[in-house]
Amino acid sequence: MRIRRADERDLVSVAQIASVAWRTTYRDLLDVDTIERWLAAAYSPSALQQRWHDHPIFLVEIDGRPVAFADVYVEGKKIVVAAMCTHPEYRRHGAATSLLEKVRSLAPSLPVTVDLILGNQSGEAFAENLGFSPGETIEVHLYGEPFLERRWWMESALMRSS
Repeated sequence: MRIRRADERDLVSVAQIASVAWRTTYRDLLDVDTIERWLAAAYSPSALQQRWHDHPIFLVEIDGRPVAFADVYVEGKKIVVAAMCTHPEYRRHGAATSLLEKVRSLAPSLPVTVDLILGNQSGEAFAENLGFSPGETIEVHLYGEPFLERRWWMESALMRSS
């Protein structure tokens, strides 16, 4: 397994991983139209390129194949995981756990947050197993579809080690 910062050539792979992961993870939680519209907007070449220029996107490769990514940035006094997706065929191989370790290394003194759609049981279990604590609930509207997200918090690596 190799983790590295994505380069511009990797953005097509990032979009492919996101598409498969979103369709698999959210098919029972969001309307298909909402998922497809979100993917078309958030993972279009121009949107991805803008995010890639603005902040790091990290990529996990297994046997040379891109299988997971994390899109992260620092906001105020926290690290925000804007997106973390793993190709369904490679879940439970340690890719997301390794990505989280990489994310935390960016600013060990800061807590990490990730917002998960309520009902994403595998995501919530994963977050809890890694030491995230459930926080506030946020009402979100995506292309007219309302849903709730929970913000999960992980205290800073420095706080956890003391």
